[in-house]
Amino acid sequence: MFVWGIIIATVVSFVASAVLYAIPPVSAVVTRASTPRPGMPVSVQMLSVVVRSLVASCLVAGLMLAADWHGALPGIGLGLALATLPLILLMGGVVHENTALPAAGIHLLDWILKLVLIGAIVGFFA
Repeated sequence: MFVWGIIIATVVSFVASAVLYAIPPVSAVVTRASTPRPGMPVSVQMLSVVVRSLVASCLVAGLMLAADWHGALPGIGLGLALATLPLILLMGGVVHENTALPAAGIHLLDWILKLVLIGAIVGFFA
């Protein structure tokens, strides 16, 4: 059952991320604050998002399996706990690399949404 949870969570988190970044004010902030990599095709960027969502889904599934946790609620709790990791990384980007705070906040929101959705879905299938 974990495999179905991982697959569905990966797709749902990708779609949620796409919806978030398609919201006009969000898109405007990210466009203004980001410097796209030259020569990076959009298809490669999208594949990267899918792969990162897949890795996150596998991580959540593995941790839930190791802890013998079952259900959407423990999955949501785990997703929220894991959201501290992107927070730490984005704080470093803001402090050390001059990442714009609004852009970092959007990326953090993206990861919180992804991890909570992934946790709920994977937990449901646990």
